[in-house]
Amino acid sequence: QMSAQLEKLEEQLSLSSRDGKLLQTILTHLRNNRLRRPDLVMKCAVPLLSRGWLGNAQWDIREQLFLAALDLHKFDLANEQLEALSNRFPNSTRVQTLTGMQCEAEATSTPILALPEEQRSMKTEAAMNIYDRILEEDPCNVAASKRKVAALRSQGTEKAVRDATYTLNQYLNLYPTDMEAWKELADIYLEAQQLENARKALEEVVMLQPVNYLAHLKMAEVLYSLNDYPLARKYYAQSLELNPHANPRAAIGMVVCTAAMEGGKGRKGKGEAANVQLYDLSRSLLLDRYAKLPSTAPGAKVGNLVRKWLGAE
Repeated sequence: QMSAQLEKLEEQLSLSSRDGKLLQTILTHLRNNRLRRPDLVMKCAVPLLSRGWLGNAQWDIREQLFLAALDLHKFDLANEQLEALSNRFPNSTRVQTLTGMQCEAEATSTPILALPEEQRSMKTEAAMNIYDRILEEDPCNVAASKRKVAALRSQGTEKAVRDATYTLNQYLNLYPTDMEAWKELADIYLEAQQLENARKALEEVVMLQPVNYLAHLKMAEVLYSLNDYPLARKYYAQSLELNPHANPRAAIGMVVCTAAMEGGKGRKGKGEAANVQLYDLSRSLLLDRYAKLPSTAPGAKVGNLVRKWLGAE
């Protein structure tokens, strides 16, 4: 529904690209729904701001344009917006956080700015100093905490990842219902091969968003990696129940998991009745999905391999 609404707005924009009210509507839609379309933000925000009649509405748009410019590595445009925001809100921690984000972006945009390693390190350190100052004054600042974690993760060193994990755990002690933070913590643990810790983080994700089929799927995959096949099967089943028609990854996982529970005999239809039923259901879902794939589609060869793997050819 959200995608259809945006498509309709883009269609209107193609017919009336100078309609100021439409440009504002599109930017508001992107902002309210947290949609990341820097190309569309640039297309709408730049002409709007050039007209100079927005009043206080300009500040949200300038921040939106600043973030879009960072995404597209248009640092001159980002500097213009940051300067305007800094002049209007000189003591704002939000603007300080934006300054840190710019340092982060410049530190990681080697192909664009071609900064030497020493300067990139200085940019990262500058971002970290900004976030630390904000958190020293306000330990509960959400944006600074999350940006600090992102900056630490981007460094990629073992110590930085440990610090990111510690910072994120401290943040979750203050905001235990932040589902996105639990997801990021799970990702950090998975990258470090700490499966038990990832499992605990994903339990929180599932509890906070029980109808998210992807959360159940990721939990199932972690449990499968931990050789807890019976519990993994339950999470695969729940993921398929929440999304049976566009969830081939869970269907493949269920096939592999049920086979593993039977010592590899699940493919032959032997063993526990429930196990066989779940295997047959997942197999049918996969075969039906790939049967609808045109022979000229990019994934046609994969479909043939899946059918062969499932014994359908």
